[in-house]
Amino acid sequence: MLILSNKLRNNRDTYKNTRSLVPRQPCSLSPPLYSGTRNPETGDYLPEEIPQIVLLTFDDSVNDLNKGLYADLFEKGRKNPNGCPISATFYVSHEWTDYSQVQNLYATGHEIASHTVSHSFGEQFSHRKWAREVAGQREILSAYGGVKLEDVRGMRAPFLSVGGNNMFKMLWDTNFTYDSSMPIYENRPPSWPYTLDYKLFHDCMIPPCPTRSYPGLWEVPMVMWQDLNGGRCSMGDACSNPPTADGVYKMLIKNFERHYTTNRAPFGLFYHAAWFTQPHHKEGFISFLDTIVAMDDVWIVTNWQGIQWVRNPTPLPLMHTFEPFGCNYPDRPKKCNNPKVCNLWHKSGVRYMKTCQTCPDIYPWTGKTGIRSSRIDNDVDAHE
Repeated sequence: MLILSNKLRNNRDTYKNTRSLVPRQPCSLSPPLYSGTRNPETGDYLPEEIPQIVLLTFDDSVNDLNKGLYADLFEKGRKNPNGCPISATFYVSHEWTDYSQVQNLYATGHEIASHTVSHSFGEQFSHRKWAREVAGQREILSAYGGVKLEDVRGMRAPFLSVGGNNMFKMLWDTNFTYDSSMPIYENRPPSWPYTLDYKLFHDCMIPPCPTRSYPGLWEVPMVMWQDLNGGRCSMGDACSNPPTADGVYKMLIKNFERHYTTNRAPFGLFYHAAWFTQPHHKEGFISFLDTIVAMDDVWIVTNWQGIQWVRNPTPLPLMHTFEPFGCNYPDRPKKCNNPKVCNLWHKSGVRYMKTCQTCPDIYPWTGKTGIRSSRIDNDVDAHE
C-alpha cells in the first residue's frame, strides 16, 4: 500500500508560515458570518495547530444490507486521539429502514439526520412538501428510532436535488441546524462550513440554490474531489473509481492531502453503502481509514460535531478535553436488542418495519407518519 506522501508528512515545514482563516470566537445568539474560505481572522491559528476534521457520512436506508459494513467500520476499535470511537453521520431515508438499527447507531454515538421520507427529487417541492419530507422524517426517526427530536439537526437532499428557497426556508422555520447537499467546485483551498447569513460565495452547481438570507442556518458543503484522472465528483462513490484497492487508497490520500496540507477545512467522505460491496473499494477505504486513524491530529466525527468545532475553534493541545468530541451519551437510549416487527400495508404489499418503540397503525409515509402528536402532518399550512 502507498504510504503518506512526503508533502503530507512534512506539512509543518511546508506551511509553517501559512495562516489559516479560522475564527477563534464562538457563535453568539447573533452568529458571525462564517463564509467558506473567508472565515474571520480573530486571532487565527496555523494549520498545524488545529485538528484535521474528517466527516464520514452515509446516505439512504439503514438495514441488514449495510449492517455488516457498519460493524466492520465502527466496531473494530478505531478511535480518535481522545480515546473515543470514531463516528459518522447517517442521512436516513424512510423506506426499507430498520429503525432498531437506527437506534443502535444513535446509542453508540453516531449522528442521525434526515434524508426525507420518500427519497424523491425535490427541486420543485413546495415549502409544505419539503416540511413533510424532511421534518416529517425527523419525527419518524424520533418515534420509531428512539432519536431525540432535537438531535436530528441536519439533512441531505436525495440526489443532491436541493429545493432553493422553499427548502432552506423550511429548514429555518422548523429549527434545523444545517444542510449538507450543495457541492462546491472550488477546492483550492477547500471551503469551510458556513452560515447562510448572506449570498452564496460559490457557484450554484445543482440549481435551484438559496438566494435569500437564513441567519444562523449552516451549510456543510460537499467539497468536490478529484479522481486520479482529474475528474470531479461531489461524493466518493460518484468518482471514476480505480480498479484496485491500491488505486482507491491513492485517490483517497490525494484528496485528503488537499485539506490536510492547506487550511485543514473538514474533509468529507460522503458515501452510499452500496459502493462498499465491491471488495477492492472496501479494502482500499479501510486501509485509508486505518492510516488516518493512526494520525494524532486527525479526528473522524459527525457533521454536528464538526460544526461545533467551527463555532469554537480549539487548538490541538486542548482537543482531548474539547467536550463536543467526547463520547458520554447518558441521555441516549440503550441499544435495541429485541425489536418488534411491525406488519404494515404500504402501496401494493406488506412492509415489515422493525423498532423498539410502539408499532404504528399505518406504514409511515409523507404527510401520514402515523404519529398522533405529529406537528408536521397537521401544522405546516401556515407557511404556504
